[in-house]
Amino acid sequence: MTEGPNPFGIAVIGCGNIARSHLNAIQQLEELRLVATVDIDKERAKRYAETYGADRYYFSHMEALEDPEVDAVSICLPHSLHAQVAVDAAQKGKHILTEKPMATSLEDAERMVQAAEMRGVTLMVEQTLRFRECNVKVKEMIREGVIGEPRRAIRRRLGYSRSAPVTWANNPEIAGGWVLYGFGSHEVDIALWHLDSPARRVYAQGTVNNPYWNDYDEVSVHMELADGTIVTVLLSVNCQQRSWDSIIIGTKGSMTVREAKDITIGDRVISTPLKPGEGLAAALKEFTSALKEGREPEASGRDVLKTMWALEAAKLSLKEKKVITTRELGYPT
Repeated sequence: MTEGPNPFGIAVIGCGNIARSHLNAIQQLEELRLVATVDIDKERAKRYAETYGADRYYFSHMEALEDPEVDAVSICLPHSLHAQVAVDAAQKGKHILTEKPMATSLEDAERMVQAAEMRGVTLMVEQTLRFRECNVKVKEMIREGVIGEPRRAIRRRLGYSRSAPVTWANNPEIAGGWVLYGFGSHEVDIALWHLDSPARRVYAQGTVNNPYWNDYDEVSVHMELADGTIVTVLLSVNCQQRSWDSIIIGTKGSMTVREAKDITIGDRVISTPLKPGEGLAAALKEFTSALKEGREPEASGRDVLKTMWALEAAKLSLKEKKVITTRELGYPT
């Protein structure tokens, strides 16, 4: 494995849309060297290798995992494939950065963590929103007591989309539910991260607005956190009046956060536009820094199990139409 000042060799597994963002971010970091691109589509694997300057390309992830110059992998596959590829990578001693959602079941997410810990490799989930200035500031201000103790939070991601951005997005067996796992893995995660308390009771409601998605495309997730804070996450792909924001109410005040735009506290507005190097590039920077320093990264697999528990509880609540607690769904330890 690479040590010292040398860059870590990385393979990008899956050459779809999101892989472009990973590859562009990798090119910005001197701590990483792109060794290989991997895709079952041979022409695509070759094209991405040539475009982004990879040393070589492979047609299966197992081939890439046998490459001694590959120290780490970036998993950019459809949601349901994340878990097994991560486990395979861990067993081969490779560090892992995986796209969100971490997996499409809590069981698979726990399997990923166990495999990484057994081999002593790093597992990190690409929870981009944790690395945006607006969300970092919000977490800092809550911790500093700017609004007192949080009591209520509402997170909204209401967008409009009539077709799938990728061919498998409207296949629940692969996506896990495009709205709950595609959007919810971001929005539930950032709500829990802002408030720094895990969910302990979850009730979810959903409806089908556009049959095209083959699943709930309107979802509300209601959570009671361990510290008593009440959180509601609202998700939609049918809202033409788009909203992507948070309202957080505390004992001494409240704040509104417009994603990658600004934070409002009382009459004060703090501008937080998205800047170069935020998001994915910052996540990759955190990944490589954690590898060099031998520490657990932000959004480690073990930490993101809290998000995966909440998503699993929401999925179970949608199915059984009842509140899910740690009694109904065992909490990861």
